[in-house]
Amino acid sequence: MEKVQVRRLPVTTAPVPPGGGRIQSPAGELAQVVNGGTYRFLAYLEFRPDVAKPRGNHFHNHKSETLYVISGRLRALYHDLDSGERVEMTLEPGDLVTVHPRCAHVYHALEHSQAVELADQPYDPTDTHPYEVGEASSRDCVDFRV
Repeated sequence: MEKVQVRRLPVTTAPVPPGGGRIQSPAGELAQVVNGGTYRFLAYLEFRPDVAKPRGNHFHNHKSETLYVISGRLRALYHDLDSGERVEMTLEPGDLVTVHPRCAHVYHALEHSQAVELADQPYDPTDTHPYEVGEASSRDCVDFRV
């Protein structure tokens, strides 16, 4: 799917390679998600599996957003509003997802999960459009990590 890029940051040792990575140490994990660029929005997200409403079910006409999964597992569904393509996948710690404009998305917590979201432009509530993503068919379920 062109409007969604997913990759798992590699567990590595210092120095972190270009493109980011995760270093595990006795003091805890360091995850370099981005290095460079201009980011104007950062949010911490908590996902609870025991709630009736998932996070998302919307799209943006202008904003691209990047989600980094810190802990837990999420069932992610994406729908490209221009091509009609739908995909579903499970996101796990270390996954870095970029969702481009006009790609509806929703995240269901499979277990208690944490993530951070960042974007290169400030949050604009007029660019968040409700959209029920629904379910992807089994033929659409792919793992398209790069």
